[in-house]
Amino acid sequence: MSGIITRTLEFSADIERVWRALTDPDELAKWFPDRAEFDPRPGSIGWLEWEKHGRYPLRVKTVDAPHHLSWSWSHGPGLDFDPQKSTLVEWTLTEREEGGTLLELRESGFHSEKDYQENQAGWTAELGELAELLEGHIVQGATLPSPQ
Repeated sequence: MSGIITRTLEFSADIERVWRALTDPDELAKWFPDRAEFDPRPGSIGWLEWEKHGRYPLRVKTVDAPHHLSWSWSHGPGLDFDPQKSTLVEWTLTEREEGGTLLELRESGFHSEKDYQENQAGWTAELGELAELLEGHIVQGATLPSPQ
């Protein structure tokens, strides 16, 4: 399976605010999981938890504040972290010349078409919630599906 999910969003929020929404577990829980526990340091292990879906383990891979964050996470809930059964999520933030922040998301390493399709839809919904948190409203047309 070689599907890659990419999304690009532009925010009026400054890069530090967007970075906090990605790396502070309490901020992350306002738009992505119901609860989160992780330390944004390379190699740290944590989890994201949804009441309806369960707890998903993750390992932070890279951190270059406030520009790049990546983690690997398991697609199945309630499992120990297994790098062989995980995907890589990469977040890249760039300050826009006219102000605000460009966010680029990339998820790769899918093991099945089902997982890929579920996350395609999931990211569209979750990033809409991030936009609502940061901008106070849903950013229309901001999530771009990957043609791959």
